[in-house]
Amino acid sequence: MKALVKAKAEKGLWMQDVPAPEPADNEVLIKIKKTAICGTDIHIYQWDEWAQKTIPVPMHVGHEFVGEIARLGKAVQGHFVGERVSGEGHIVCGHCRNCKAGHRHLCINT
Repeated sequence: MKALVKAKAEKGLWMQDVPAPEPADNEVLIKIKKTAICGTDIHIYQWDEWAQKTIPVPMHVGHEFVGEIARLGKAVQGHFVGERVSGEGHIVCGHCRNCKAGHRHLCINT
């Protein structure tokens, strides 16, 4: 699959082929149709001082999206392949320094 990747600790983002993840039992795999570029992504692209202190490399970017469910995990109920979905993809640990500082969207364990 294609992904926009911050592959190196320098200015830029790169479109790369990456392995498609396998959904766990309680997860779905979403085929992304559209994604947004937000202000955080601009900082990551520019590799400014904030990004250099905050962003682990490598990292896929683009956490605001719309798409369709492509595959269901074995335990998923109430959803179906082809269902249109949208999301804001911050799944956070709640324990790292960024989460504890109230910056959950920058969770280093996401």
